[in-house]
Amino acid sequence: MVSAMQSILKLLASCLLSVGTVHAGSDIFRWGLTAGGNISKVNGEGEGFNYKGWHYDSSGGYFIGFTARVSVPIMNFGLDASFVFSQEMADLESGDADIMEKLRYFSVPVHVRYDFELPLLSEAFIPYVFGGPQCNFALNDFDFYNLFRQDPESVARIDEVYSSYGSKDRVWKFDLGFGAILFDHFQVYYFYAYPLESTFRFKTIYEESKSHFRMGTHHIGLTYYF
Repeated sequence: MVSAMQSILKLLASCLLSVGTVHAGSDIFRWGLTAGGNISKVNGEGEGFNYKGWHYDSSGGYFIGFTARVSVPIMNFGLDASFVFSQEMADLESGDADIMEKLRYFSVPVHVRYDFELPLLSEAFIPYVFGGPQCNFALNDFDFYNLFRQDPESVARIDEVYSSYGSKDRVWKFDLGFGAILFDHFQVYYFYAYPLESTFRFKTIYEESKSHFRMGTHHIGLTYYF
């Protein structure tokens, strides 16, 4: 699955760049700035997912970066790609403890899109739907010491704990969403990034195997095209 997503991402990015090079001076190719907020939700499987009563709430983050789109006016199809810095949050709670962990990514989403050009409204409002792969390159790791330090036995064996957790350097997701182009220059959009693999994992000293955790993320954003 991951290798297939890599091939799709490379193909879509190549198409975007080649078409953009040819049409950089026309309305077919547009580029701009994009930013917005995200809400992440942790889900997992394994013994450690409910480690000592811990549970995982939705948490807010943000993203900001550059984006570009290529349109095919006759068919209403197009491509868009973004290069953004993204910070996602995981809120871990147990009793009175509330630990907020951060994951920072350099994210590269590439989408196929379809624009619905409505008669009499296309100059001001063009709704669209989109979907495609997203590759996230981690810029930091979780520090689970704050989680394990509440357990005296884990603290006594902290070296073993440290060797048994970590976030992945690269995480693949698949995006599905919708949005609208407003007055040619503005774009508002929403999409859900479904995780195709685990985002991080850990194994407590009481378990034989690691638990795997996925972070699905809701994104709401605004783009300005030059």
